[in-house]
Amino acid sequence: MLARAALLWVVENATDDTWRNIRHELDRLHLVTLATTDGQVPQRSALTAGQKSILAALKLPEPARSSNFTAASTEPPRLSDDRGPRSA
Repeated sequence: MLARAALLWVVENATDDTWRNIRHELDRLHLVTLATTDGQVPQRSALTAGQKSILAALKLPEPARSSNFTAASTEPPRLSDDRGPRSA
């Protein structure tokens, strides 16, 4: 609990804002997964001026816009045979 309070204090002092306002601004940052027939890629929303200001005040780099592209499988999905043992 003390560590969290200390972290909040550092963030508030570095940004010269309240934790409530900082959290509200950062809660507007979203991550979506875009999917096509070629695969999937997670992509975050564009940073607002407020989010950029918070990251700069905390000396944190801007998060990558997209990452971890997953190529679509070239094999069709396998269907399992759940019918159980066959009788003769």
